[in-house]
Amino acid sequence: MRPDLQLAHLKTLIIIDKHGSFSAAADVLGRSQSAITQQMQGLELAVGRPIFENVGRGRQLTIAGQELLRHAHEIVRMCSTAVISAEKRYDSRTIRIGAPLELANAIMPDVMRDFAKLYPHSRIQLNIDRSRALMEALEAGGLDIAVSTWRRGVRDGRLLKMLRVHWVAAQSWTMPENGPLPLVLTDEPSMFRRICLNALELVGVPHYERLTIHSPAGVRFAVEAGLGITARTLSAFRSDIQVLGPEFGLPSLPRVSYYLHHSSYQSSEELDTLCKLLESHEMDGSAVE
Repeated sequence: MRPDLQLAHLKTLIIIDKHGSFSAAADVLGRSQSAITQQMQGLELAVGRPIFENVGRGRQLTIAGQELLRHAHEIVRMCSTAVISAEKRYDSRTIRIGAPLELANAIMPDVMRDFAKLYPHSRIQLNIDRSRALMEALEAGGLDIAVSTWRRGVRDGRLLKMLRVHWVAAQSWTMPENGPLPLVLTDEPSMFRRICLNALELVGVPHYERLTIHSPAGVRFAVEAGLGITARTLSAFRSDIQVLGPEFGLPSLPRVSYYLHHSSYQSSEELDTLCKLLESHEMDGSAVE
């Protein structure tokens, strides 16, 4: 009889995918690498097949592992929502905010620093996820504030920031002389995926999907590893990348709008202040990347 899936093991799988290796996940979780390995072995026993395979000196997810990772995000998110929904009332001194990776990188450090100065005893729970998941959590009462590419949700959002989408590749990547472009993309539903594919198809640039992954962080790791190019905002990456311009024969890309959504379930002075801090970034000259 196969063992049941363990929630802690699924969370570890997500962290491995986010940070790129067993050792990095061990550092994040404060555990030994052998403990991480044991957890992944437990998942393989539950699934009944390998979820990782050795590639060179590293490991990558098998097809079964990629499918398990996709469901792991859903399971962990549903468990978090269930716990929040079961609470009789929320702590008004805890604000739950969600934002996509690229937007969180762009503005959240400054916003959270300023908020902590004003309310040193208040707590912020920050959820980094894709826009669809954030809006679902907001509408279910699992978030107080959501920043997403969706304009409409429980109510119309307010424009917060616009970021330019770029063609991004590893610093050492070179355009193939012959053959289609290798792409690294998130799976559906994904606005960045649609922007990338539509732009290339409009001008007839040959391409293929070399890697399709659920996690935007996974896109970052794959691009920085030189597996292919993608279309995303620069704030989703570190410094070791290059921007591919028109000289590479690639079409121009649009800006992406991010909207601020406020929960209809909660209201407090702290929540209003945090919204104002977020909105202030539209007026400080940093609204467009």
